[in-house]
Amino acid sequence: MMRAFRRSWPVLGLGLMFLIHGCGSRFDLPTESKNRAIPGDGSYQMIATWSGLNGIRDILLTQGAGTQLFLLFNTGGTDLQPRGTVGAYARKLATGVPAPIPGVAFSTLFSPIALTSGSGATGSRIFVLDQGDSCLARTNPATPSTCDPSFTALGRRVTNLSATWRVREYGLLGGDTISTFTDTTFAQVTGVAADDQGRVYVGGSAIIFVLDPNDARIRTRLFQYRVYRYARGPRYPGVVPNDTNMPGAAWHRDTTYVVEEGSGLGTVVDPRGLYWTRSGGEALYASDYGKNWIQKLSDQTTSTGFYFLDGGFSGTPFNGPSDVVVDTDGFIYTCDNGNARVVRYGPSPSYEQIVNVELDADGQALADPVAVAADDSLVYVADRAQSKVIRYQRRK
Repeated sequence: MMRAFRRSWPVLGLGLMFLIHGCGSRFDLPTESKNRAIPGDGSYQMIATWSGLNGIRDILLTQGAGTQLFLLFNTGGTDLQPRGTVGAYARKLATGVPAPIPGVAFSTLFSPIALTSGSGATGSRIFVLDQGDSCLARTNPATPSTCDPSFTALGRRVTNLSATWRVREYGLLGGDTISTFTDTTFAQVTGVAADDQGRVYVGGSAIIFVLDPNDARIRTRLFQYRVYRYARGPRYPGVVPNDTNMPGAAWHRDTTYVVEEGSGLGTVVDPRGLYWTRSGGEALYASDYGKNWIQKLSDQTTSTGFYFLDGGFSGTPFNGPSDVVVDTDGFIYTCDNGNARVVRYGPSPSYEQIVNVELDADGQALADPVAVAADDSLVYVADRAQSKVIRYQRRK
C-alpha cells in the first residue's frame, strides 16, 4: 500500500504567544480568615473514578441545557460480530463501576470508534462513526464471513457494504438508526464531528487518483489524509443516480469543503479527534496526530488554518494528541496521549493548566488517555489501558 505524504516540514514561526498563568496566589477574602491560601490557577481536583469500563474508546458530553453523557466502547475483533456499544450514563456517579441508564441503546453498531452530537431535521442528534472493517468489506463473496487477504490485495473493491465504515445517526435516546452513509473513497476513518446545520465532518485516509502528466489514461492511486464534509440530500436534486461512491445514502459529500494532507497550517496528517463548535466563532478543531498539533480550521467553503497549539509553552510539546473538545466558554482541552496528560488552553489561545494534576481514586496516574469531554468546570477523561473514566472538577 502506497501512502503519499508531503515530506517537507518547514520550520514554522510560533506567531502566537501563549501566556503562562501563575500557579497559586495568596490573598484575603472579606469573609475569610487571614492568611488562607486560595488556589489562583483554578487547578483541578479528581472527584470520581469509574472502573471496569473495558474497551472504553470515546466520551460525548452534550453541552447546554439537558446535558447528557455518553460512553463508547470497542473491544475489537476479527469477524462480523458486533465489537462495540454506546450507552448513556449519569454525569455525577460516585467512584465505582457505573451502570448505563436503562432504556437508552444504539442499534446496529458494528465497530464504533467515535461519536458526536449535532442537529437533525427535527432536533438534536447523536452521530456515531462506525469504522467497520476494511478487510472484511472487501472479502471474497464466496467466503463472506472471513477476510481473504489474497482477494483483498487483488480486488481492492468493496463487496460487503455491511462491513464498510459508516456514520450512523440516532436520536438522543438511541433506538433504531435514523439515517446512515458511507463513502467508498475513504479507505479508513478516524474521527467525526457535526455542526448545528446538520452537516457531518469525517477525517481519515482517502483514496486519491492522480493523473499521469504524460498520459491522461493512466491514473495512480494514492492514500492521503483528508477531512471531508457531508450534507443531507442529493448534491444535485433530481439527478439519478446519486453519488455512486455513497451507495444507498440520502447524503452527499460537499465538494466545496476539504482539508487536505500537508505540513502547514490548514492541512492535516492523521486527524484523530474532530470537534465543531460555535464558541469563539464557528470552527472545526482537529487533533493532528501526525504533526503533534491541535488546529482550529475554518468552517467556510475554503479551509484555512487559524492557529495551532504545540504545547511548547506548557513545558512539554505534544506527543500524539488523540482528541480535542471545546467548552461553552471557548476553552480548549486536548488529550495528549503520548504524554499521558490532558491540557487546557484559553480561547485566545493561551496555556492554562494540566487537568490531571491529581491521581485517581486508586492512586494511579493516567496511562492511556484516549478521549476527553468537558463542559465548564467538569472534565471527563477516558483511560483505555486502565478501563477507566476519571472525572475532574476545576476549583473556582
